[in-house]
Amino acid sequence: NAVAIIIGIEDYENTFAAPFATNDAVTFNDFARLSLGIPANNIKLLTNDEAERNDTLKVLRTWLPKKIIDSQTELYVFYSGHGLASEDGNDLYLLPADGEPDILEDTTILRNKIFDIIAELNPKRVTMFFDTCYSGATRDEEFLVAAKPIFIEAAEQDIPTNFNIFSASSGRETAKILKEAEHGLFSYYMMKGLEGEADANSDNQITNGELIVYINKNVSRQANQTPQLNGDPDQVLVQW
Repeated sequence: NAVAIIIGIEDYENTFAAPFATNDAVTFNDFARLSLGIPANNIKLLTNDEAERNDTLKVLRTWLPKKIIDSQTELYVFYSGHGLASEDGNDLYLLPADGEPDILEDTTILRNKIFDIIAELNPKRVTMFFDTCYSGATRDEEFLVAAKPIFIEAAEQDIPTNFNIFSASSGRETAKILKEAEHGLFSYYMMKGLEGEADANSDNQITNGELIVYINKNVSRQANQTPQLNGDPDQVLVQW
């Protein structure tokens, strides 16, 4: 009863690239099958020009409802690419491959809209991994909106019940890369943690809380970046 939507956008049509975002998604696709045990036909992988705005919304509106069993399905959503907040920081957007940062509302996808679409389907539990930031800067510290070269502070947001959200950074921080591994810094340590390294008490299971502590320890050691968990720290993510 597990399902995954995996999105990685490295090559954008209207703005700067997000280095290694495709690698993040392709690797998590393998990870979802081999480590999380999700059947291949229950995984939807979208990368680059397959992840335009309409492509993403179509998966959420037409593919996902056929896969969700009410109150039984565990859904995983992974996103690696650009995000951007509104000027006041209250609205958080994900940039599809054809997104235009200068006209956010018309060409991108409001993160809360994704939450609402999923919540209506009533899965048992939703775990989301966002290797993105909303500060307005890219992984290479270019500014997505050239006319506004300032860092935007993303506000804390409420999430639906049974959602657990892992985010690569907080506030005005930028989501960085780990060049030697050719991955986003957050994605790399998130997957290493889930492979077993985050099992702090050696009980053959990893909780949300154990994973965020592991990610934070390793990411903050290498960058001014503070990954966040919004959800239940005691929820078991994987066990073996």
